Amino acid sequence: MDNEWASPTLKEAPYWREGMTVEEYENERNYFNKNIDIWQKGKYIPLWKQNENQN
Repeated sequence: MDNEWASPTLKEAPYWREGMTVEEYENERNYFNKNIDIWQKGKYIPLWKQNENQN
């Protein structure tokens, strides 16, 4: 997967993972923004990690 689309700043997001597509990044960003309170409590789990744990 080519991550040339992502700047170093985007890669600092708490939901970033290598190999993300632009669409995955946007979905993760939207989920993060809706759940910022969970992140502030230190209990945030990115969608990709939740999906990984289900398999």
